[in-house]
Amino acid sequence: MMPPEPPISVGDKVRRPSSGEVGIVIHTWPNDEMQCTDCYVAFFGQTFPVGKPHEIPYVLRYLATSLELVENRSEKR
Repeated sequence: MMPPEPPISVGDKVRRPSSGEVGIVIHTWPNDEMQCTDCYVAFFGQTFPVGKPHEIPYVLRYLATSLELVENRSEKR
């Protein structure tokens, strides 16, 4: 059984619990085979940059169920 899926959308800040890496969701789509949401996340390492990042973030694909929501973009509006 899959863990409950967090309500993740583009622009949300997330954390990968297994490594502590943080990133921003840049694209989501339904994964019918896994019955959950897939997403691309731009990761910055262990902390979010303040202002413009010094290094280019790396983009990885993850299931939303494997990510932890840090900050919902819509809550900042």
